[in-house]
Amino acid sequence: IVFSIAVFFFAANPVHAGARDITKTTLDNGLTVILEEDRSAPVVAFQMWVRVGSADEAKGEEGLAHVFEHMLFKGTGKRGVGEIAKEIEASGGSINAYTSYDNTVYHLAVGSRFFSTGLDIISDAIQHSSFDPDELRKELDVVLEELRMNEDSPERKLYKSVFSTAFSTHPYKRPVIGYEETVRGVAREKVLDFFSRWYIPNNMTLVVAGDFNKDQALKDIKESFRDFEKRPDLHKERPAEPVQASLKTSSLGQPITTTHMALAFHIPGLKSEDTYALDVIAGILGDGVTSRLYKSLKVESDLVHGVSAYAMSPKDPGLFFITATLDSGNVNKTIEKIVSELEKLSSEGPSARELEKIKLSLESDFVYSRETMEGKAEQLGYYETVSGDLAYEEKYIEGLRKVAEDYVKGVVKKYFTPENMTISAIVPEREIGLISSGSLNKTVKDAEDAARKAFPELKERETLKKVKLENGVTLIVKEDHSNPTVAFYATFPGGLRFETPGTNGMSNFISKMLMRGTTRRTREELASEIEDMSGGVLGFSGWNSTGVSAKFLSRFFERGLDIFADVIENPSFPGPEIEKLRKDVLAAIKREEDYLPGYTFKLVYKELFRKHPYGMPINGTEKTVKDFKSADLKNLYERLFAPERMVLSIVGDVNADYTIEKAAAAFKDFKARKKEGLPELTEEKPPAAVIKTGKKKEKEQANIAIGFIGPRILDRDFYALTVLDEVLSSQGGRLFIELRDRQSLAYAVSAFIRPGVEPGLFGIYIGCEPSKKERAIEGILRELKKTTEEKVTEEELKRAKNSLVGG
Repeated sequence: IVFSIAVFFFAANPVHAGARDITKTTLDNGLTVILEEDRSAPVVAFQMWVRVGSADEAKGEEGLAHVFEHMLFKGTGKRGVGEIAKEIEASGGSINAYTSYDNTVYHLAVGSRFFSTGLDIISDAIQHSSFDPDELRKELDVVLEELRMNEDSPERKLYKSVFSTAFSTHPYKRPVIGYEETVRGVAREKVLDFFSRWYIPNNMTLVVAGDFNKDQALKDIKESFRDFEKRPDLHKERPAEPVQASLKTSSLGQPITTTHMALAFHIPGLKSEDTYALDVIAGILGDGVTSRLYKSLKVESDLVHGVSAYAMSPKDPGLFFITATLDSGNVNKTIEKIVSELEKLSSEGPSARELEKIKLSLESDFVYSRETMEGKAEQLGYYETVSGDLAYEEKYIEGLRKVAEDYVKGVVKKYFTPENMTISAIVPEREIGLISSGSLNKTVKDAEDAARKAFPELKERETLKKVKLENGVTLIVKEDHSNPTVAFYATFPGGLRFETPGTNGMSNFISKMLMRGTTRRTREELASEIEDMSGGVLGFSGWNSTGVSAKFLSRFFERGLDIFADVIENPSFPGPEIEKLRKDVLAAIKREEDYLPGYTFKLVYKELFRKHPYGMPINGTEKTVKDFKSADLKNLYERLFAPERMVLSIVGDVNADYTIEKAAAAFKDFKARKKEGLPELTEEKPPAAVIKTGKKKEKEQANIAIGFIGPRILDRDFYALTVLDEVLSSQGGRLFIELRDRQSLAYAVSAFIRPGVEPGLFGIYIGCEPSKKERAIEGILRELKKTTEEKVTEEELKRAKNSLVGG
């Protein structure tokens, strides 16, 4: 017997899209199948949710669920190593997987005409993975490289520290990726045993979303899984985490420049009624520049470089995080202010405006996450597998709307106590003495005492139009009514090409200043209006261009456009904001050395483009940023931001003619300026000989980049090199198969192309264990040499082209 139910999600208010036709079916063997037919784009997303994660592993198996993520697409009885990735890419698609505490998820997306290919691959991999011993050995080396990479990341190390400190009994205390000793101990027999226990149809949910016929799809799915047999479910009740009785602390030294700190509080799992209020609290504390913690810690006291808050609510009880990056000397003061803000929220509660803003933001997240087929599939898999309820969205929004001021106050009092708190910090090695368990305990106690004294109790045909406005602005409008959102993108020639060694970083600085005040709105007023609409506006600057992008729910089109135009036309460049931004940018420049892949290529750019501005960093240097003056910023802004040089594109749930009318009105006062010619640049010649550069750092991995002068974006060679990039670096590509799959030299290896208006760059990156450095370099150069001596095969060429077009 196959039982099937049709679920229809209808609009509860204007935040939601129209009805969603979703069918849930349980096959005879226990496999749950969820289908969402959506013809808005010729794409299909497949996701297989396996209800096993790191929290289900037995002692000695730590990391085994994650090993499966790496191995399942490595080959089957009828597909050899690398063939799955090649077949997907030849279908214009993508494939990947991830592991969490509670699930392992395998996902792929293909053009809808390749539906049968996608289904055959995911059903073949799930049922018939071969787990070849040689491939397992190689992939274990790759996982070990991933472990080493995590050890070099202060963010990942921080989360590992938080969970291992906060949890004493529950398996959430273990890292999802496992430990080096358990990964090294994985044998094929152990893999096969794990596979037979957990990879059974009654422990899986297949989600398919996109452009297909659901009746035919269900028929094909039944056929693909007809021999998949049901077996006993081996889930056991996990050990409950005892109630935490006192503050826990942990601090670790690492060769970094900035401290990363987290305050964590135990909270219930996803199904708790308190989940809605906890998400609201996370928004009040850390959602955007008008949030309480950002205003208190960044705007008013400038104690942190960045701060965030969010609730991690998995199946079992999880953690509420407040994280910050800051200087070590500010740790105690930062904790004091966080405790004070929590006490204030528990005493006074949120304002009506805060509640309205955060509820709107949380509701709109559901809409934004449905913008792609993969997003739709991800939603449905999560609802069914984690929450256990396909109608979770409706129940969540209903619960969210019931959250009132007193409920928030009660939830803060219930969970945000010193006894329920864990503090972890990753600190620069030379500053570890500044932070101790004793000082943290004293800081929290004193802050709690002080705080308690301070706070006593529409469906139309898609159209595309391009017009030139009277002031010279080129406007492109595209209607897309598949989701109730609208995006704006205004771009001007600018960026590094318009900078000199003395002005390096100024375009980027200006792009960030645009959101820090206009002649009509202060920085806080801008942020407040944007967050009230649950939207976003950002300035950007790169090699060749600079400008502003924005996204809003389409019901806020006119208000969003007004703010967007104001930011572009009327920046005020207030002196105090210039100084605040200067400090932020200088801190960001300092932190660049902590992200080794990016820092490695920064060195490559500098040597490869010795005379051309592409060799300079986007953020600038400490020397240049320290010298920026208000008058210099205004002068460059006037040169770059001129209507006759502007291309404005607007895409989304709008009427094209109405949009053109409103855009013309919004920019009517944007007057033409003195014509600015392009800078005269010297074309960079390839170096006469190989240049080697680099710095030694005490890290777990060697980060290697190889760069060549590349094409202009309008050069014919750009297309050939783009295809070569795909041939080399995709999961079915030469570098991935040879250096990662066959030789297990690295977790990450890829080629990439970065064209410019001037000749750009073609590069290769690999991160590996230091002892493998020379082998890695030799391997890369050997593969590059092959491309100059042998023709790319017809199969590789076809797969690469299809993958690029599919993308």
